[in-house]
Amino acid sequence: MLNSARFALPTVYGLLVASAAAWLSGCAAENHNIIARTYQNITARDNGYFLAREKMRAEEAKLYKERQNDYNRVLPLLPVVDSVKALQLTAAMDEVVKKASLPIQRRGSSDWTDDSYILIGKTRYYKREFEDAAKTFKYVNTVSTDANARHEALIWLMRTYMATNEWDNASSVSDLLDKEQGTEANARELFLTRAQYYLHQGNDKLAIENLQKAIPYIPKKDERSRTRYVLAQLYQNNGQDKEAYAELNKILKRNPPYELDFFSKLMLGQVSDLNLADRARLERYFAKLLKDPKNKEYRDKIYYEMARLDYRQQHYDQALNLLNQSVRASTTNRAQKGYAYLLTGRIYYENLQKYRLAAAYYDSTTQMLPKTAPEYAATKERSDILRDFAQQLTIVETQDSLLTLAKLDTATLRSRLLTYADAQILRMQKDAEKQAALANRGTNQTGTGQDLSRTGNPEADPLAFASGSTGRQWYFDNPTSLSTARGDFERRWGNRPLTDNWRLSSLATTGAPSPGGAPVAVGGANNSAINPAGEASAQQATPQDERNFLANQLRRAIPFTPEQKQQAEAKIEEALFALGAIYNQQLKEPGNAAQAYEQLLQRYPKGPHTVETYYTLYLIYRELNDPKAEAYAQRLRQEYPNSSYARLVADPEYLRRTSVANEHMAVRLDSAFALYKQQEFKKASAALVRARKQYPETDLNDRAEYLQALLVIRTQPPVAHKPVLSAFLKKYPESPLAPRVESMLLTYNHYEAGMLPGALASTEKPAVSFFRPGEVDNRMRIAYGADELPTTKPAPATPAATGTAPAPNAAAPTKNGSQPAPTTKGQPTKADAKPTTPTAEPPTQPGTTPAASTPPTPNSAAPQPATPAVEPSPYTANLNAPHAVIIAYPKDAAAFSDLQAQLTAYNNRFFKANNLQIQSQALGATQQVLIVQSLPTSKVAQNYALKLRGPQGPLMKLRNAGYQSFLIGIDNLPVLLSRGNLEEYLRFAQPVYRP
Repeated sequence: MLNSARFALPTVYGLLVASAAAWLSGCAAENHNIIARTYQNITARDNGYFLAREKMRAEEAKLYKERQNDYNRVLPLLPVVDSVKALQLTAAMDEVVKKASLPIQRRGSSDWTDDSYILIGKTRYYKREFEDAAKTFKYVNTVSTDANARHEALIWLMRTYMATNEWDNASSVSDLLDKEQGTEANARELFLTRAQYYLHQGNDKLAIENLQKAIPYIPKKDERSRTRYVLAQLYQNNGQDKEAYAELNKILKRNPPYELDFFSKLMLGQVSDLNLADRARLERYFAKLLKDPKNKEYRDKIYYEMARLDYRQQHYDQALNLLNQSVRASTTNRAQKGYAYLLTGRIYYENLQKYRLAAAYYDSTTQMLPKTAPEYAATKERSDILRDFAQQLTIVETQDSLLTLAKLDTATLRSRLLTYADAQILRMQKDAEKQAALANRGTNQTGTGQDLSRTGNPEADPLAFASGSTGRQWYFDNPTSLSTARGDFERRWGNRPLTDNWRLSSLATTGAPSPGGAPVAVGGANNSAINPAGEASAQQATPQDERNFLANQLRRAIPFTPEQKQQAEAKIEEALFALGAIYNQQLKEPGNAAQAYEQLLQRYPKGPHTVETYYTLYLIYRELNDPKAEAYAQRLRQEYPNSSYARLVADPEYLRRTSVANEHMAVRLDSAFALYKQQEFKKASAALVRARKQYPETDLNDRAEYLQALLVIRTQPPVAHKPVLSAFLKKYPESPLAPRVESMLLTYNHYEAGMLPGALASTEKPAVSFFRPGEVDNRMRIAYGADELPTTKPAPATPAATGTAPAPNAAAPTKNGSQPAPTTKGQPTKADAKPTTPTAEPPTQPGTTPAASTPPTPNSAAPQPATPAVEPSPYTANLNAPHAVIIAYPKDAAAFSDLQAQLTAYNNRFFKANNLQIQSQALGATQQVLIVQSLPTSKVAQNYALKLRGPQGPLMKLRNAGYQSFLIGIDNLPVLLSRGNLEEYLRFAQPVYRP
């Protein structure tokens, strides 16, 4: 028996070993039986995926905890990972990838492979490798057979698109998720992701709906309370105070964290009913919060919420006082101070109409508010608008006050000026005392070098510079205060250099008044000084001297002469027109705009802006369905029947149609002018007749009429000349060509009076025209020397290359037999110059004012322009490439000083989605260009350039100011800027962009 037992035991061990070997061989990765699959799943989950998932959960918990909570805004639902945070997460995410890669590499047939891929995709998302993350989530959605994994991958794909601002793709993924059968495991992430998406889209209703669905799936108590707070914020923003109140009560019953509890209680005051009982209860509650030492760091927020409560009840003075206290109580929370400034500015702007203070507070808001805040962009835009608005309003009030003072008698004026001087001296003394008090208390500088008068010092006056324009608090950070102080110093002490003993140095050249009324140091005989420097320095100006000096300074600003009064009235007129435009186009307040425009018409009924004001009032009242619209339309038709505005009233499509007609008419006028230059007057006349018949109504009708008058002068007897010129003036009195026609008529009148006996002949060479009214002629001009004559007749010039310099008249002796000296090249002849033929001038390319040069007489030799050698163009044409629109104008031209600002405002209003950039750059020695880029194609650029010249465009009022606007491809732009040859580019561009 013993022997048999001894031999049986190894047999059992052998069987066990064989069974284990057989089981292990069945667990191989390539086998697909139930044993192998179970083994693969267990090892993949426990050895790799589990460890990677736990690491990811730990890192995500930190991200959710680190979310920035700005309780003045809707709190973020999901963590935001910027580039800095992504760099910090790199090591942890690499560890997750290392562990999650094990199931993929070693247990590829397990059920945890797709879950591991999702973890890897999330690591790429948190490392901001969004392209790789999107590829990973798409792969899982494509190959996975697990509905839960596909659903989770789609949720994270939607988040990836949201992070890259691909909102259309995110919406498509959301729609796809609606078709999927969701699981409870992914419900929380799905609803929170959708809520965040709708928050960004501004759809609070759908965001509320998804938050309501998400809350039941949030397991953690504190996170659920925080989500309820976001829901309460959305309810409050949409005026659902009762629903918000209910959510806040649910939060407070759950014993939330202290910060959330504190802000929930503050928010209860904003959504409560404002009856007397609730008001008294809230005041007691706020007082209790202020006394609690735990709330010391939140005192600025408590004062702010109290101010909002008063604001709701329209107690604006109390609200402003509380906002002042909130700013004083602010320590490190710059954002809270920014919101206090923002509400203060809103009260001054919307409720009290104190625009200067509003401008200062909005500017201060932009200094304090984070640029990522949703309100920042709108606040910055309003700050810029109000700064301009306050400037224009100051011009009107200042000039009105000065004109009123000019009407006073001498005694009353002197008394009034002394009163102003006393007030200014008193204000300066108070400022000096305040600065001295700060210095004596030692609050300006601590031992550590920190300036306590800056942000964070509760004793400093944060509104000390509210009347300035920068919003900065520290004295030397505020350029307005510095410039005021510098002016006060120079008014009292003169312009002295910054040196030691400055009271004694450079005293003789300061120009500061002495008590005797003479300059401080005036050189007398033998270089003696009437008031020596040493003596003057010992004499301090008395208060009466300073008072008289300030009064005299104020007096010098008063317009006494008619010319000064006219200048003051012109400033008021321009400022009123600018105020109306700001109201209408930037602040979107048509009622106030109409009031400003009507005030302008009442004071200046026949000003330069009358016709545009009529049309703007017509548009405003038409939008308001006011019967006054028809009244202003009638005034346009009666007073300005030939204006573009009157035509726009009759036909809103007039501008679009005439723009196309203008382009075609310009080409035909150019051809007719080329024939005129070659003295082929019959062909020129026929071409002009065909053009006017084909395009009877264009903006170039006055140019066509002018060319017709020139043809009459050249082909008909003198008796017909004067009537055709008079008819032109009667038909087009506002044309930029009218002064030239008047000059020609004046020449005829002189001739008829016998004042120009030799007027029918002249050897004076006409000047090359440099007229640039509106869209200037961009063709080459060829000028000949005094004894230079072309010998061959050139082929007919094309419109793009035709020169505009006419030939000199045939030589003829003057009365004394001498030959007049030729005009300097490029110098226009004067209208009152003596004796030549009536100065008929050929028109330049349509859209421009014709050259101020005398056309050749019928018997004079025809000019033969030299044909330049054709060189290969450095430019290439690609109409489908991105383009820019360029506006070129003369340097230092006053009319274009604020064009860049106007273009910026226009683009922000009408083309904000295009994100157009405006760049100003010099082009050569005499021209400046504004480059608006980039537009997708030439067609889009042409449409944009057309709208710039429309009724709302900034170029509408600059039609006769001397600018050129044209298109250029982005590839050609650096070539133009480097070569600086505008004519060369325009020769290339004219046939390329011809309609």
